[in-house]
Amino acid sequence: MWIGVGLIIWWFPVVRAAGKLRLRKSLCLWAINFAIIMITVQVLAGFLDGFGKSPYSNSFLGILINFFTVCAALAGRELTRHVLVNSWTRKQNYKVLVAVALLMTVIVFPISKYTELKNIQELVQFVAQYFAPQFTKNLLATCFAFYGGPLPAIIFMGVLDFFHWFSPVLPNLKWITAALIGILTPVFLFSALERIYLQENRIRKHRFKSEEGLLGWMVTTLISITIIWFTVGVFPVYPSVIATGSMIPMIYPGDVILVDKGVDRMKMSVGTVIQFQRDDILISHRIIGEVVEKDGTKHYLTKGDNNNSADSQWVKPEDIKGEVVKVVPKIGWPTLLLKSDQEIWSTNKEI
Repeated sequence: MWIGVGLIIWWFPVVRAAGKLRLRKSLCLWAINFAIIMITVQVLAGFLDGFGKSPYSNSFLGILINFFTVCAALAGRELTRHVLVNSWTRKQNYKVLVAVALLMTVIVFPISKYTELKNIQELVQFVAQYFAPQFTKNLLATCFAFYGGPLPAIIFMGVLDFFHWFSPVLPNLKWITAALIGILTPVFLFSALERIYLQENRIRKHRFKSEEGLLGWMVTTLISITIIWFTVGVFPVYPSVIATGSMIPMIYPGDVILVDKGVDRMKMSVGTVIQFQRDDILISHRIIGEVVEKDGTKHYLTKGDNNNSADSQWVKPEDIKGEVVKVVPKIGWPTLLLKSDQEIWSTNKEI
């Protein structure tokens, strides 16, 4: 398919890149350097998270097939990128760069990759681990194609693809590590490429407004991703809005608690405030007692500080979501105001 796409584009009228012809060789050199920087960052992260054997075939036939597949896709994809970005604009237009990068990212993944996502947790992990890093990498490749045509983009993506497909050992990164370096590294390199190209091209125009706009977009994107990760519980600590007064005076309705989910459920002590799940309800109460079963498993007795009696059921370790480590007053009120009275009071049966 990609060979066919490449041939069709090859027969089209020639589309020239927007950048200066005299800088094409420099762009190819930057493409190699940037790809090596990204690989180096991954390898360094691998020393922290570990390495694993490549999932791809190392046999002669396997390498030959993979080489043909990678080269065909690389040529067809980057020729398509070049034609799209340089046909849609002749001036530096970030909306076009983002649109092309987004399109090239979407077509990388098979439809099944999108349809198999079952919940928000899987969606966030997919976006963070795969989609967002692929998008930022495509944004950098699109910038290379805009300034220098298909060759710098082919070199940049080719070095990354060949490392991924043909290295016998690959960094075995945790998904949160892969997400962070996969997003941050291309973003900073994109900004560096913009500045380097402008300096080499001796452009002395006032570009502060556009650069601030791009920087603001990058910062906003990173902050938004971080907030989403934090809210859905990607990090060891996650927030939860309290709707009832069962823990007054420690926690009031509308307060937000921070829950540490990295605690040892088998070593909780009396006096600790925990959040646990009962049916579809999250409850945040204090441990007032414990019992140890014959197999060594602990069950905990809990009670709200403002309740007259202990909770009716013992809490199992597997039902504990984490330990309440911080209370942030009142910032959860907007969430409560967006809910109906029935929704608010159904979030916690233990009043």
